[in-house]
Amino acid sequence: MAPGHAFGGNEASAARWFAEQPGWWESHYVQAVDAIVDYLGGDGIRLEGRRVLDLGCGDGIMALGLAIKTGATSVLGLDLQPVDLVYLAQQATTHGVEPTHPRLSFGVSGETDLGVPDASIDAVVTWSVFEHVPDLPGLLAEIRRILVPDGLLFIQIWPLYFSEHGSHLWPWFDESFPHLRLDDATLRSQLRQRVDSAALGDAMLDLYDSCNRLTIDQLGDALVTAGFFVSKVSTGATSVHVPPELQAKPLSLLMLDEVKVLAVRV
Repeated sequence: MAPGHAFGGNEASAARWFAEQPGWWESHYVQAVDAIVDYLGGDGIRLEGRRVLDLGCGDGIMALGLAIKTGATSVLGLDLQPVDLVYLAQQATTHGVEPTHPRLSFGVSGETDLGVPDASIDAVVTWSVFEHVPDLPGLLAEIRRILVPDGLLFIQIWPLYFSEHGSHLWPWFDESFPHLRLDDATLRSQLRQRVDSAALGDAMLDLYDSCNRLTIDQLGDALVTAGFFVSKVSTGATSVHVPPELQAKPLSLLMLDEVKVLAVRV
């Protein structure tokens, strides 16, 4: 959720570059929403009738999908930068979807100040957000504050930092694990040589710098410390070739690229 070129919500941001790539709408309006619904549904939980917060909502596409497809009482999308409603409307119209919904609203938050009343949210959902959170204890405390007792927190992270694509720079590196194999100066230099413009290079390096290197175990510890009960966790693992330079790295870090967590406010 760090500000700057990475998540600026404008044409020069890294977020916008990714949003312009093929399949982005499908992956967020359809696949992400379906994944959340299915993950909760596996425990008999539905978002119907609940007040939902999409935290780190980015371009608003997933929030729109949640509002239209889940029967939630309300969906509030929050991010550090205002949602570009013109861009969201363009994308929705292109894909044959009504760009507004009476139960959907957007707002701007701080990193650890969400500006939402105490105990006013039934479920917080996040998608590829927590790997960018600079103050994890502070944000979790704030999420706990705004959730009702027994309120839900769904977290999805992809890619985890120590996995093959954890740098978030995979479009420009055919080499595996560039962020773990190259020194920092070389990584930055090679990226700038491969991108189309200096502005895009700045944006992508801001995205890379926002990665907090969070591990699954650190996430679990932070949730319990903050007053959450970790109800369910699932991981995604991929087959990777381990480079010579990474032989000493824990294999669990290298192969686990995704985590989904369902936690309950206690």
